[in-house]
Amino acid sequence: IFAILPFYSGDVEDGFRLGGLGRWYGRLVALIILIGSLTFGEDVLFASKEYRLVASAQGDTEEINRTIETLLCIISYTMVVLSSVQNASKHFRTLHDIAKIDEYLLANGFRETYSCRNLAILVTSAAAGVLAVAFYYIHYRSGIGGKRQIILLLIYFLQLLYSTLLALYLRTLMMNLAQRIVFLNQKLDTFNLQDCGHMENWRELSTLIEVLCKFRYITENINCVAGVSLLFYFGFSFYTVTNQSYLAFATLTAGSLSSKIEVADTIGLSCIWVLAETITMIVICSACDGLASEVNGTAQILARMYGTTKQFHNLIDKFLTKSIKQDLHFTAYGFFSIDNSTLFKIFSAVTTYLVILIQF
Repeated sequence: IFAILPFYSGDVEDGFRLGGLGRWYGRLVALIILIGSLTFGEDVLFASKEYRLVASAQGDTEEINRTIETLLCIISYTMVVLSSVQNASKHFRTLHDIAKIDEYLLANGFRETYSCRNLAILVTSAAAGVLAVAFYYIHYRSGIGGKRQIILLLIYFLQLLYSTLLALYLRTLMMNLAQRIVFLNQKLDTFNLQDCGHMENWRELSTLIEVLCKFRYITENINCVAGVSLLFYFGFSFYTVTNQSYLAFATLTAGSLSSKIEVADTIGLSCIWVLAETITMIVICSACDGLASEVNGTAQILARMYGTTKQFHNLIDKFLTKSIKQDLHFTAYGFFSIDNSTLFKIFSAVTTYLVILIQF
């Protein structure tokens, strides 16, 4: 509905297709979002004083920080939509390739399922909490006019909506892929090599490696498709976490300039926003790290197998040559890697910047 995925038809492989109606619907949504973003961005940029959430400024740069944060918010969800619509056929091809491989997996006993219902409730609740607190603060505590209240809340809503949908979509897709690769790796790890000379064993190993190569290709394709969206989302999240953390500190230490209720509201908005962005980043980073680890684990299994028999050297060499030279890892369009260590790097940088800001 929100154009993260294209509309497609059919529930079996032969009838599974991406129609023209689905393509044009996505383009229509992208056009609406783009026009709205340009309109909102112009108003935020040239009427920044009308969007002040805090009546008493917390510093000379507080208005600039809010403006930059709001503009990054607009750019973030806009690029997620544009990138998703631009790569609609690649999204569809990924789903279609997985559906084709599932026929082989089901025939070999694969029965795993994945559900992120509880995780979706957590992420959605955090996003709804941010929107609820922002509504209270914008509507009841700030001096923003009625029209611009709606614009600002709509901007926050769209950013939270698309970041949540992107995170849950990538989480679901990657964890489903990880389950399939785990199943194949276990099958590969327990492969019977006692009768290495039999043609059946050679064919079975050849098929396993071929399927794993296809999954590696699918994983690399997901990285290419989602790279732009992840780059702009993480850019916005990094700035937001830094800015909101500093605003919380500045509000807490400015007790003489603010009432107790205003201080509590400001800190509440900042803390819940940092919490929501942190949860979303954890969902994305853990999914990327888990899938990359399983894909790279295949090379380790084949490397152990390589040393036990000489019968399959040529077959294994083809996979290991690429795997060893190109260790798979997810990136934000090549700018930085996305895995479990990304969160540590982000919060290390945030801490460093906060120390500098607080000293100044």
